[in-house]
Amino acid sequence: MVFAVVCRNKMLSDLASLRGWAWSAVLCAASMQVLAAGDPEQACRDLYRLTDLSHAVEPGMFVAASEPLPDYCRVRGVINRAIRFEVTMPIEDWNGRLMFSAAAGMAGYLDDTVSLLPSGFAMATTDTGHSYSENETLEWLKQPEALLDYAYRANHLVTLFAKQIITTFYGRKVDYAYLKGCSNGGRAALMEALRFPEDYNGIIAGAPVFSYKEALPWMLAQARAQRANPLTHESLEVLGDASREACDLLDGVEDGVIDDPRKCTSEVFDISTLECQSNPEEGCLTPGQIETAKFMYAGLQNAEGKVLSHGAPPGAEGAGDWGAWVIDGQGDESANEYTRHLLTNLLFRNPQFDLDRFDPVADRQMLDEAAVFMDVWSADLTEFQAGGGKLLMYFGLNDFPLRAQLAIDYLALVEQQNGGRETTADFLRLFLVPGMLHCGGGPGPSQVDWVDPIVHWVEEGKAPDRIVGKQLGLEGLSGELGAGDAPVFTRPICRYPKYAKYSGRGDIDDEQNFRCVSEQLDEIRQSAEANK
Repeated sequence: MVFAVVCRNKMLSDLASLRGWAWSAVLCAASMQVLAAGDPEQACRDLYRLTDLSHAVEPGMFVAASEPLPDYCRVRGVINRAIRFEVTMPIEDWNGRLMFSAAAGMAGYLDDTVSLLPSGFAMATTDTGHSYSENETLEWLKQPEALLDYAYRANHLVTLFAKQIITTFYGRKVDYAYLKGCSNGGRAALMEALRFPEDYNGIIAGAPVFSYKEALPWMLAQARAQRANPLTHESLEVLGDASREACDLLDGVEDGVIDDPRKCTSEVFDISTLECQSNPEEGCLTPGQIETAKFMYAGLQNAEGKVLSHGAPPGAEGAGDWGAWVIDGQGDESANEYTRHLLTNLLFRNPQFDLDRFDPVADRQMLDEAAVFMDVWSADLTEFQAGGGKLLMYFGLNDFPLRAQLAIDYLALVEQQNGGRETTADFLRLFLVPGMLHCGGGPGPSQVDWVDPIVHWVEEGKAPDRIVGKQLGLEGLSGELGAGDAPVFTRPICRYPKYAKYSGRGDIDDEQNFRCVSEQLDEIRQSAEANK
């Protein structure tokens, strides 16, 4: 303890010399590792001594075990006066791994730091440098530093400091570092792979926001369509029932899930047949609602017919995503308030911007400069690949706000720039989940453990081709899988472009009776069987 105090005082005295202060900082950090050899509660508390000019660290808190969590040390603090962070470490049986949880949405909160403690992980997260509330107007977007922290810097800085905290506490470095995130967290995950490829060995990127330049005009356009001819929760149920009736059996299995919505074309699912024949009544849609639904499915194209925003895929319309993004929380111009706030604050410096006159097709170039540092601007992952990193990306096939085709398009770009399909598969694999909504939920097998596959891939070289997903029923959609939870059904989630096909024998609710096949392989087998 005395040495730590002397060390801190020496650092302060050496501030007059930047080089002297830097050497003092290195020596002090190394010496503090001796704390881990003593009382763990005291060692946890004394982590506040890592405070320096850039890091304000609270005394660590020892948290006693409570089922299912073990005893653990929790450390909170602030980096660069604004970036809040939290690091948690199991007192016993640390497995040498760090899992960082990247916040979703507009961040502004501390994400998960406890779910993997029982498995021996240390965990970390950050609010990315601002606070967020339900009535938030996103004024912080006008602050350049706060915006850059949200875009990419905060996660990187907290990653570096979390590793230092863990090394100090345990007296040894992190063996393997992992990151998980969905939506904005998925975007942040890709940003780490692109900008800071040495930070993580394995990354789980769920439903990434690839481009605000694409996403914001799309959300504004569908909000305007909704305002002109509003869909209701009842009409979404009608659409969901009709799409399921038309397309559920396209995969040969009637399970309430459209296996591949891309096959549920307008030739198969004709929504014009849902139009009410007289006054509005149950089980049908008004002509205006038909028009709105067609727009949602079609997406946005420019005058030359180029797709600027893919439309929402058919299926699971009444399961939650459409209702949350199209109907609930609708403001004057937006299906959700922060779409309007995002556009307004990002473009506040542009004198030509007028939200009422903003054209989601013609004016999206206004976002070129405003959003470039937040968007996933590149598919060149060669540095991440060269460092041995592994990237597991997943997407729900019934994701309404982001749409899985964006991930398919991005994978194609990565393959073009990183040596082709097989070379890319060595470090990046995409999994599309039938019937899953944005980041989870929906009628499909949306409860999936993505952590074990990335760990086995990074540490054992076992690249995932097939990951089992579970559907626990409506009451289980919002929660994590728990021990003893009996699934309604299980399905293999296959590495894209393969998909799960029923073998023709056995229980359709059991994933073991499905195989992962490609379209070409499936067609060859069907032809061979027909010629027998």
